[in-house]
Amino acid sequence: MRLLAALKQDILFQFRHGFYYVYAVLTVLYIITLRLLPETLVYPTLTIILFTDICTLGFTFIGAIVLLERGQNLTESLFVTPLRLHEYLLAKILSFLLLSFASAFFVMLGASVGGHDRMWFVYGAIFSALIYTLFGLVFAARARHVNDYFVKSLGIGLAISLPILAYLRLFDTPLFYVFPTRATLILLDVLDHDYALSEKLFSVASLFIWFLVLSGWVYQRFDKYVRHPA
Repeated sequence: MRLLAALKQDILFQFRHGFYYVYAVLTVLYIITLRLLPETLVYPTLTIILFTDICTLGFTFIGAIVLLERGQNLTESLFVTPLRLHEYLLAKILSFLLLSFASAFFVMLGASVGGHDRMWFVYGAIFSALIYTLFGLVFAARARHVNDYFVKSLGIGLAISLPILAYLRLFDTPLFYVFPTRATLILLDVLDHDYALSEKLFSVASLFIWFLVLSGWVYQRFDKYVRHPA
């Protein structure tokens, strides 16, 4: 019940600040754009839209929200209530996942794309949003203000996005398979390309492992810098 109450509050916060309205408009614009494109460009454009915008929603905004709460001393108040730290973090993560996935799913449906690999695509969209939001939380935990958050997170954001170079056929290296975003791009692109089962299974495993690692890292940093600041 505590988690549901916290999740409800985070979703209402996003509504009040226009997140849902903005992404409703963007979703419609993306659908219109995809429908106007030549058929050969629809799938690649969909993948790039999801990779660069919709799935990175949490990474872009989570820092500002956490810092706003800290600036208003809301986190100190929250942690003297029965709300647990993992419930606070889960509410943040799930609220952004809901918005990201809803936008991604409606863009896919609205653009009339699909295929027998749709479940791989869904997994990729969900875990891509989770991974990016967790990366954002890692840096939000210790950031002093919004500019500090963006300065600290920008470098890692650009670094983990490097596999887009392989997708665009500009540069490739086996090292990209270490990045969670290589797995992201494979699973988001399965509707357009017939990847080997081994590549899809590797991508699923990679994203799941990254999710576990980042979840533990986020919890540790929030416990140290937010719940029990020095």
